[in-house]
Amino acid sequence: MSSVDLIQPRHNYANPPEVEKYGHIYLPTSLHTAGARLAHAGVDVRVQDENLRPLEINSSNVGVNLLGAPYIPEVIKLQKRIQATTRDDLQFILGGQVMNGISRAQQAQLFGPKSVNGNHDTELAQVFGLSPNALPKPESTSLIPVYEQISDEDMQEYLSREFSLYVSQGCKFACDFCAAVRTFREPATGQITRAKEVYRDLEILEKDLGYLIQRAIGLGLNKLDIYMSNLDVFQSPDQLLDFARVCKGLKQQYPNFQLNLRGLATVDSFLRAKDTKRESIEELAEAGFHTVGFGVDGMTPQVWKAVKKGHNTEEKCIEAIRSAREDFGLSPELLMVFGHYGVDTAESLQAAYAFTQDMVELYRAVPRPHVSKSFIPGNEGWLRPENADAVKLLIENPEAFQSLDFTALPSTLTHPDSEIRELAAKYYLKICSIPGNTTQHVKPITPDMSQQEIGEVKRYNVGRYDR
Repeated sequence: MSSVDLIQPRHNYANPPEVEKYGHIYLPTSLHTAGARLAHAGVDVRVQDENLRPLEINSSNVGVNLLGAPYIPEVIKLQKRIQATTRDDLQFILGGQVMNGISRAQQAQLFGPKSVNGNHDTELAQVFGLSPNALPKPESTSLIPVYEQISDEDMQEYLSREFSLYVSQGCKFACDFCAAVRTFREPATGQITRAKEVYRDLEILEKDLGYLIQRAIGLGLNKLDIYMSNLDVFQSPDQLLDFARVCKGLKQQYPNFQLNLRGLATVDSFLRAKDTKRESIEELAEAGFHTVGFGVDGMTPQVWKAVKKGHNTEEKCIEAIRSAREDFGLSPELLMVFGHYGVDTAESLQAAYAFTQDMVELYRAVPRPHVSKSFIPGNEGWLRPENADAVKLLIENPEAFQSLDFTALPSTLTHPDSEIRELAAKYYLKICSIPGNTTQHVKPITPDMSQQEIGEVKRYNVGRYDR
């Protein structure tokens, strides 16, 4: 039987294990989904999480979860460390949304010419001698075979904290700065690839969530804190209503157990659901949904149009935030991805800050600011010719991928114009200083830094997790 060790790397802002035992503990749902698909196909899967304990590599196949671009330098170091301490003929398989955004040549330069893109089922199946058809679709895959491998000790750590529940993938919108699975326009050709939200099989999801509830109860827990995977919770209100009823059914089955849910939403989808399928919001709230993070992401029509978020208007943003709080008793989070390079101005940045302040005062909105990075693997900016030199610098200096973290201050790499860089940093930090803010800003690493400077940045960033 073929085998694989699947690895969740230690968080790039965690202390090393010799300094602090645990890193950032967060149930690695995307890695578990990949593992469950392989397990259903007959592969012997072992999942390991460096945030819990050091690795023990037993297989000649090693799969690594790349949660985002800032993990790239950590995964490169992890590869070298594994090869140095075990064997140098290992087959490395890389997965995660980052792998959808880099070219074959970039993959080879970063991770080696023999590395495999685990997001491609054909490549993945070939490693294990399988037919691609042997791998079930993600939305049709139960994660219970992987959950059953997790010890009570580790499951206690995972379920005592918030975790991401795989409910759906994909988004019909095409926000320019986003690197997730969404509608995408190829910059060179103008070709548009449309995406849509795809829900998991709800019977499978119900069994998986029921299993987690049973494990939690067995561990003495009385609640689960869940971050829904949906990129836009209210985009498909009919399916959302079905999901809400699954959760309500489980709450009836386990009456002394609490489900606490939160997720992201566009103001457009929320308002449409409110007008056309109000019960989807009402029943989701009854199921335990308590917080909605609205993607405001700017504050002028010019900015919204430029970043392909033209469905936003100030009036719609205000109404969504008001309605969430007053009509449905939900806590509105104000996601402000701003500092869009080449788009934002001093006036638009000031407007974003002022709007955030107003919403906090009027509707007790929770500030969640982030700095837009115009080029990251998977978004349109990564492929634009005007960013080619910056992308080349990143590939040659992978430590600097950390600067693409949306919680990182703007840098000379991401915001080369000093005036807009300073303004974006100023207003980002001003929103971070508003009471109730949940974002911990981090400092960026850039290609021109010395090892001493990089070390200072890393020490500053320790423990500054984004939830």
